[in-house]
Amino acid sequence: MNKYLVLKIFVLIVLAYPAALTAAHDAKPQSWSGTVRGEVMKISGKGFIIKDSLDRRVRLEVGPNCTLDENIQAGDEIVAHIVHKGKENYIKSVKRLIFSSPAGIFAVEGEVLKIDRETYLILDPAGKEVRLLVDAKTWRDGNITVGDSILANIDNFQTNHAESLTKQ
Repeated sequence: MNKYLVLKIFVLIVLAYPAALTAAHDAKPQSWSGTVRGEVMKISGKGFIIKDSLDRRVRLEVGPNCTLDENIQAGDEIVAHIVHKGKENYIKSVKRLIFSSPAGIFAVEGEVLKIDRETYLILDPAGKEVRLLVDAKTWRDGNITVGDSILANIDNFQTNHAESLTKQ
């Protein structure tokens, strides 16, 4: 009886093996997303050449429905959200970083030009406009109004969400 039990288990394993391989193959992710941070070295057509934090040059192509910060130029520090699907790699969004501290905290400094619900438009010292998402989770140093000079710490550079706003 033991022989028959072993034989039945062996037959079940042989029959189930191809299905297990297919399931394992299907479990592998076909797409992924990630982030690239670096300095824009060159802009050509719908592509960017970025020098990343490891001193590598990376070419990034703009994808469908990509959101780009306005007026990105060579020399700007950017963060790009990358999508990989099959053999395609493309940019989903590109945000310009104003500056970051050694601790890796990203910040925007400048004058509040406009406040529209949860969007603050900031003019930085270089004359560039930056849109910030400011919501109920954002800590505010008093009542911030148009014309105030602020320092905003960014906790999510994908959405430019402000963690805190401090009057300068």
